[in-house]
Amino acid sequence: MPRPRLLIHYAELALKGHNRLEFETVLQGNLRHRLLAEGLDWPVHRGHDRLTVEVPEAADPARRRQAVTAAAQTPGVSSVADALHLPQRELRAADGAPAVATLCALLAGFAAERWRPRARFAVRVNRGDKGFPLGSEALARRLGRHIIDQTDWSEVDLERPDETFHVDLYPDGAFLYAGREPGPGGLPVGSGGRVLALLSAGIDSPVAAWMLARRGCCVDFLHLTAGHPAASGGAENLVARIARRLSTSTLQSRLWLVPYTHFDLALAGGAEGGYGLILLRRFMARLGARIAAETGARALVAGDSLGQVASQTLDNLLTTGQATEMPVLRPLIGLDKQEIVDRARRIGTFELSAEPYKDCCALIARHPRTRSRDEQLSAIEARLLPDYAGLIERSLADAEVLSFDSGRVVQPDDLPATPVA
Repeated sequence: MPRPRLLIHYAELALKGHNRLEFETVLQGNLRHRLLAEGLDWPVHRGHDRLTVEVPEAADPARRRQAVTAAAQTPGVSSVADALHLPQRELRAADGAPAVATLCALLAGFAAERWRPRARFAVRVNRGDKGFPLGSEALARRLGRHIIDQTDWSEVDLERPDETFHVDLYPDGAFLYAGREPGPGGLPVGSGGRVLALLSAGIDSPVAAWMLARRGCCVDFLHLTAGHPAASGGAENLVARIARRLSTSTLQSRLWLVPYTHFDLALAGGAEGGYGLILLRRFMARLGARIAAETGARALVAGDSLGQVASQTLDNLLTTGQATEMPVLRPLIGLDKQEIVDRARRIGTFELSAEPYKDCCALIARHPRTRSRDEQLSAIEARLLPDYAGLIERSLADAEVLSFDSGRVVQPDDLPATPVA
């Protein structure tokens, strides 16, 4: 008797060498964690080039859909299918029938439940079990013919089918499913170290943070609030809602809400010569490096796209990075705005970023300089911000730290690393 399973494929992990098992184990644990966050205590198993999730027989379609969505948000996963699994022992000898006949009967029943008028179908076979008596194409033709003979389906279309029936054959049995939910791909969170993302309420920086999670990094966030964090709405602050949404993929993350006011007061009345926004970005980089020293983050992440705005010219990106020895990763650097918007829509942050929000960057000069030099900015900082270390400590003293886990707000003690006090 076939059992319900989630069939989870990965792509990049399959290219790993001797350390592949480590990556698979991390992904297995992340999937288990992500499902538990949805209230789904379902076992996750490793198999041949795949992972599978045991689905209880009593699980209704809504719960299965919930599980598919959660798994499809998990970095490292390339696709998720709500499948039926027939173990090898039953595939080979169910009711004494040969393997091909058993598979034909099972797929015909599966296809009959999904018939709709005037729809066309295709059958795709992945024969991971090379001991199966027919090759992939021959088996696909045999299965397609049986569906036409035994069900109301009447037309095959291999180019643009309305429904595709997949049959994956492995040494431990067969998986049947119709359609796959694409995942983010990449590497599992926790396999690539920790980073701190400089997060705003805009479109770009959430996408940059998500892309580093997709490369296996644990991601925390830093945001400068225009006022004191206590007055910014806490977990209902727009940036906090963006961080919460991102945590469906980053899993366990923290957000530092740090007031911009200490920097603003220190700079007030000073002749910054149109470099205010660049000075602010250098302050954010140094603030991020200070937090990273406490969390173990090895790099900062910024949503810069080369030349998109005045502060993101090559000169200004260089001087921003020179404010700290910590690497600043810019995964969007070569993307245009539409590419970033499209990615934001796919990961579910675009609608949030479209909401009105007063970002502290909007309070700085509206026409920042497009060129700057490190020695020039350092001289301005020495004149206007002589107690830079104290400025950072005063700002952190008024910070609020929020913790998230898989789309939920949680208590800081629930997360592994110790936040900055």
